[in-house]
Amino acid sequence: MPSDSAAVRRHGLKALVALIAGVIVIGLIQSRAPETDYQKALLQSLAAGGFALLVVLYQLQRASAAAALAWLVPASCLAMVLAAVTFLRFESFSGEMVPRFSWRFGSTETPNLKVTPLAQTDSDEPTVESEGLAETGSWLEFLGNNRTGVMPEREFAIPTSADEVNRRWDIGIGEGWSSFAVSDGIAVTLEQRDEMECVTAYRLSDGQLLWLVEHKANHFQTLGGGGPRSTPAIVPATELSPGRVYVQGATGTVWCLRLSDGEIFWQRDLLEITGWTLSDSENAISWGRAGSPLIVDNLCVLPLGGPDSESESGRSLIALDAATGETRWRSGEQQISYASPMVMTLGGERQIVSVNEADITGHDIASGKVLWSFPWEGKSNSGANCAAAIPAGEDKFLIGKGYGGGSSLIQVSQADDTSSSVESSSKQEKFVATELWHSSRVLKTKFNHTLVRDGIAYGLSNGALQAVEIESGERLWEQSRRDRLGQGQAVLVEDVLVVQGEEGEVMLVAADPDDYRELIRIPALQHKTWNIPTVVDNLILVRNAHQAIALELPQR
Repeated sequence: MPSDSAAVRRHGLKALVALIAGVIVIGLIQSRAPETDYQKALLQSLAAGGFALLVVLYQLQRASAAAALAWLVPASCLAMVLAAVTFLRFESFSGEMVPRFSWRFGSTETPNLKVTPLAQTDSDEPTVESEGLAETGSWLEFLGNNRTGVMPEREFAIPTSADEVNRRWDIGIGEGWSSFAVSDGIAVTLEQRDEMECVTAYRLSDGQLLWLVEHKANHFQTLGGGGPRSTPAIVPATELSPGRVYVQGATGTVWCLRLSDGEIFWQRDLLEITGWTLSDSENAISWGRAGSPLIVDNLCVLPLGGPDSESESGRSLIALDAATGETRWRSGEQQISYASPMVMTLGGERQIVSVNEADITGHDIASGKVLWSFPWEGKSNSGANCAAAIPAGEDKFLIGKGYGGGSSLIQVSQADDTSSSVESSSKQEKFVATELWHSSRVLKTKFNHTLVRDGIAYGLSNGALQAVEIESGERLWEQSRRDRLGQGQAVLVEDVLVVQGEEGEVMLVAADPDDYRELIRIPALQHKTWNIPTVVDNLILVRNAHQAIALELPQR
């Protein structure tokens, strides 16, 4: 069949026009991503790009057919698909749903798992004390000792180069987005090892596995990955009681363990308590239970969840006796989210604050009674609430959300309402939650949490580090799009933000309200990282689903 050169040029021109139009539309979508949401921008770009690509391929096919080369386009597409399948391996999705690939035949340097606890070996390795590395610092629970992600004192100096940062240990670790809790020189976390969900304890001085407690359970979701999500809580030892570790797995198993050796004091199954099936739980809470235990007033408080019928008994929170594991109370009608309960004083009363699937509630600590509620839109199997409420001044807290949600400053006050009862002249207390401001432009904390210091809030908003004045909600500065760290994590150590990038690097940034100042960027983990860093003395412990590292910085 002879070639039709005019048709070739015509269809080729149409393909070029479609390509240019697709690039322009994607450019416009991406230009709005910093102010909206990178995940939504990606999905919109994929839709626009996919449509443009189909038009381009159709016109190229018409052009190649006119040139008597009808086989060229399908053969080229097939060759590219085969090459991608041969040479690339899908790893995971980022926090913005960007697919991540690696070279199929490439080698990785991730260390092997430690599988044998030190107590089961005949190792004569030196102890912590003989190495002169007995740390006194601690990081007792989710977001640190005061559960705000803020440490008042910094024990490390700022390195002038990455060469001054020593890797005290670098070990392989099982899947999961849990972080480390640390006390008495022991670092505890959760991980998935094959079909076993594990609580593991490592020696802080050298990363040696001290003990491991496991049970058969395995949560996995394609977008969110596999393994446990929550961070342990440690109650240090006293003269009358051994140190205890409280943990929750991704499918609802709760343990209380002895810190020194992992002995099980008690164990509860939250699904069994509610009569919920695992499949129903996974459908409603698609990315696995992520609530970290809150230990307060001899209670272990956790998000509970359950079917709609459970709302009458209470399904937002459950309080277990910290010593025995027995149920003390259940409260709240809302389904759970991925946020952890917090303690703060609001309206003059110390209380538990819970971010649920579609609202925020305050609870009396002793009884669990709901004191107030505030609507906070979310759905735990789609645009979920992940960030916890963070104290932000007297009677106030900040709450943030990803997926384009933004943040709000909420004030909880106590209004006096004189009873009309003849028999009683006592005043009935009523708590009122009031939104002081809301902004869809600041503190869109998807997986991370707001960090508060001196009236300024810092956080990864839509993947970029940001500083915001709390009183007004005004954005003071924002990290550039080129430098943004994605859906990582951050904590605040006195005057320095320790930021864990989603791609694995660690950054130190000045907590300066006037300007963004990056102090140093430290190469660290090799894979996607959603885990919160842990800071103890001059150590920064970081981990992801493959690797854990103890970065040792110079002493201050």
